[in-house]
Amino acid sequence: MGLGMKYLLMLSAVVLLSACTTMNSTEGGANNDNTQRPTMEQLGRMPLPVGTKLRTGESLIFGVGDGWLGRAVFELSNDATTSYNFFAEQMPRQGWNLISSVRGKRSLLVFTRGDRSATIEIEDGNVFNVGCVASMLISPVGGLATTPTNTGVVVQPVGSAGARRP
Repeated sequence: MGLGMKYLLMLSAVVLLSACTTMNSTEGGANNDNTQRPTMEQLGRMPLPVGTKLRTGESLIFGVGDGWLGRAVFELSNDATTSYNFFAEQMPRQGWNLISSVRGKRSLLVFTRGDRSATIEIEDGNVFNVGCVASMLISPVGGLATTPTNTGVVVQPVGSAGARRP
């Protein structure tokens, strides 16, 4: 192998390593400085079992308190049956009306309160996990909808007036 070839290989390795380092530091900086991770405090008085942990990487929450919208994914310390019963009992105590429910390997509860709906999906953990995973989707109900005041988010459902169709 000639001197020119060795130089070219060495240069390629240096460029590749510096590119990886730059990408990693940029990603870390973006997560730390510019991106706000969802927090449990954003959920306000939403009833959640003791020991609930928010999976911030899988959650997307807009707004704060009783006006939040989005998807929150939780790790619950209870099994799926206990968690299902918790939400079925506690959500109505916070003014949510149960619209429909399905129990199974994946259980589903659908509630409404005012102009918002809450869909809760509960799935048992696997053999290695104690507890279960729940995802809660809070969204506006009805036609053209905006979020409650103070959230700073406007939502327009797909297919509503003004939406283009191909």
